[in-house]
Amino acid sequence: MKFGERVNLHTHTARCGHASGTIESYCREAEKQGLAILGFSDHAPFPNGRFAESRMEFAELAAYLADIERMRGEFPNLILLSGAEVDYMPSAGRAFYAETYSPENGFDYLIAGPHFTEPSLEAYPVLSAAQARKYAEAAIDAMKSGLFAYVAHPDMFTSRCPRWNPELAAIAADLAEASKAFDVPLEINAYGLRKPWIDTEDGHRPQYPFRPFWEVMAEHGVRMVVGADAHLPQDVWGNTEDAVAFGADLGLVPENREVAAKIIQRKSER
Repeated sequence: MKFGERVNLHTHTARCGHASGTIESYCREAEKQGLAILGFSDHAPFPNGRFAESRMEFAELAAYLADIERMRGEFPNLILLSGAEVDYMPSAGRAFYAETYSPENGFDYLIAGPHFTEPSLEAYPVLSAAQARKYAEAAIDAMKSGLFAYVAHPDMFTSRCPRWNPELAAIAADLAEASKAFDVPLEINAYGLRKPWIDTEDGHRPQYPFRPFWEVMAEHGVRMVVGADAHLPQDVWGNTEDAVAFGADLGLVPENREVAAKIIQRKSER
């Protein structure tokens, strides 16, 4: 993406508890780094208050949205979109997410960010194929809901799998088929390139994106976006060009502008 045409829809702030910076500080950096469209997608709270240390509180949602609205006036050269990154839990009910994070409540879009599963697998540093499938199922459930603009870091679970194997390839194929069936793009996530690399049986590699996973996505012709997944203002476009290049090497072209245009069109129709 050229300077001045950059679109990032994956941005966090200090409100989530594990990032830094205000909405204003991200906007200032976005202008410096040539973004045209900046979407905020801070971590949405769970309905039962789980994982509160890494999620906003419900009481913060109004101020979060108000800050974005205020910055629209301060940064007229930026298109600012208000969103949330959601761990979709079917047990909470689709209606909970559709109503809580609705356009009527000020949200322009949602992205699905599978981190946690039902039942929880956080205690397992190494995942079996059966456990890895739980993460894929969480992403597929989100895609089925029809609520999400795209799925963030769909390959995050591979960082906890010792090596690539036919079972993981089959899981990736199921994700790719769901992405195609429900027309939900998948994200090559630049934050994984900024995290410490890991050593697995597949070698020294980024935590994600993981090339064998994305080779399956390319074979299936999935739609792809890139996301900075910024947790610091200076990373509002951090390593995103590297993520673009990663996809290009596999013949995948980011559709950030197309996804943003669809969000903006829906916003204009409200």
